[in-house]
Amino acid sequence: MDQSELIEKIAKELGISNTLSQRLLKATLREIRNLLRVGHAVTIPHLGTFDTAIYERHRGYRPVSRDFALFPKRRVPVFRTGTLLREDVYDIELDEAGAPS
Repeated sequence: MDQSELIEKIAKELGISNTLSQRLLKATLREIRNLLRVGHAVTIPHLGTFDTAIYERHRGYRPVSRDFALFPKRRVPVFRTGTLLREDVYDIELDEAGAPS
């Protein structure tokens, strides 16, 4: 599912226009990004928690240039799934070919 399909589903579910649905989705995502930028976590019940992790400055290997480099300290976004989402998605039984049965 891509963004336009999600917008259509939201609009249909709420009985609103696609334009308003798009504005709601973009405003929600923008607010989550703004909160993460300043170091706040965002928890959406039954879905999970958007948070940030701090990676300290470290020495690492760059495979393209085949040398070692110092990587700066940085903050990166992380997502931890909620229990309900994890149970709904991860508990699907798979057949031998890896497809849901």
